[in-house]
Amino acid sequence: MSVSSGRERASVIQAFALEIRFVALALLFTALWGCGHAPLVREDDKRLSRMLCEVGEQRVTLSPRFSYDLPGPLRRTPCGTIKSGFNYDKVRDIQSASAAGGFRSDDLVVLASSRWITVESLLDGKDEGTLYSPEQFLQYKLALMDLTPSKARPEGIDWVTRQGMQCLRFYDIWHSPTGEWEEDVTYWCWENQSGLKQPFSVSAGQRLPEGTKGYDLDQAFILPFFQSLKINRLSETALAEADAKIKAACAHVKSRYDQHLNWRDDYPDKRLTRQRLRSCGYDAP
Repeated sequence: MSVSSGRERASVIQAFALEIRFVALALLFTALWGCGHAPLVREDDKRLSRMLCEVGEQRVTLSPRFSYDLPGPLRRTPCGTIKSGFNYDKVRDIQSASAAGGFRSDDLVVLASSRWITVESLLDGKDEGTLYSPEQFLQYKLALMDLTPSKARPEGIDWVTRQGMQCLRFYDIWHSPTGEWEEDVTYWCWENQSGLKQPFSVSAGQRLPEGTKGYDLDQAFILPFFQSLKINRLSETALAEADAKIKAACAHVKSRYDQHLNWRDDYPDKRLTRQRLRSCGYDAP
């Protein structure tokens, strides 16, 4: 092969590579700033994903336990995210909505901010502490924090009342060495309308560059959620299904305890596991 033909071949390969890069960037641009449906809207037996820009103003009625409206900062969002924005876990009955903002520099896309809300009904019985009384639940959460002292405790833990319900509020804020700050507020609430014993939780958060002012999470996200919240009385069939899932989760913990196997984080004396077993109705020392 001559030197000139080799150079011609290299030139063709280089041109082809540039064309591929151009096409890839065009597709990325479409995914980021268009409202493509194929990869973003999907559903199967376990999960559902939708474009938040299309469903944000619709009332959320997927959970058998309750319905509500998304808060203002998430109701009217532009299309153009590479993520769907609204997701529903059918098995655990968890709904989440999130939106992100960013900027482009040549072919680089940089995340500048994000905000989200997550609502968990906890129907599968797998979450620790959900069968406890409110005060036992708080003590359980504190014990978990003491178990991992390297992790900082929340900035604030308070009992509050929301729409006549007793709620435990956790608030936290932290600053990243990469120049961002993040804030999160989570409520665990006990209600007596659905027929379920376990609480539900709602959390909201935001991530922003340092020096940027964010939302008041309680005012912009949490209070509008509670103001729009409607709790449903579950059917006997739905209550029986939830009870069966809780019993199955309890049996799993009991099986691991009987086999002297670990079940999530616990102290050497297995105090948290034994407390969970007692809440399930088992005799545990």
